[in-house]
Amino acid sequence: MKKNAIILLADGFEEIEAITPYDLLNEAGVETKLISVSDETNVTGTNGLKVIADGLLKEIDTKKADCLIIPGGAGYQILKKEQSVLDLIQSFAKQPDKVLGAICAGSSILGELGIYQGKNYTCVPGLNGDFGGHYEKVHAVIDGNLVTGISVGGAMEFAYDLVEVLCSKEKKEALERQTCTIV
Repeated sequence: MKKNAIILLADGFEEIEAITPYDLLNEAGVETKLISVSDETNVTGTNGLKVIADGLLKEIDTKKADCLIIPGGAGYQILKKEQSVLDLIQSFAKQPDKVLGAICAGSSILGELGIYQGKNYTCVPGLNGDFGGHYEKVHAVIDGNLVTGISVGGAMEFAYDLVEVLCSKEKKEALERQTCTIV
């Protein structure tokens, strides 16, 4: 059965942190959709990239998604103020058969929700609070169904780790060879 993922977008999303997982997950055969948390499908990234989301959060059935991804960028401020987003994050965190991914400032939202209690994680160092888990200053961390990334510099590794958790280590390695990460 084909896996699917949703990446939540708010104005100010960090382009590389959203588009890199979008691209690599689709390359791996994971149907991945960009989903706007606002009332419009037009979303503008931190650096001005304009994208048309595949849908609106309020109109999609998130229960069908195997993976939820929270990018960083200034848009994380919007995401963390949306109760529907916070509820969705907490729902994914509680389901071991679902994958929850967050990178950079997006990862700090999970920390603020208490999701890192007793877990290994990473996030942008400037937003790492006392989240009750074990912080690792590395590009990406996998802990069970949780995948976290540090920032733009870790976007590729974060995306590959999502592929590993959603698909398999073999699929991740094949994709690394296909994209010339491993030459």
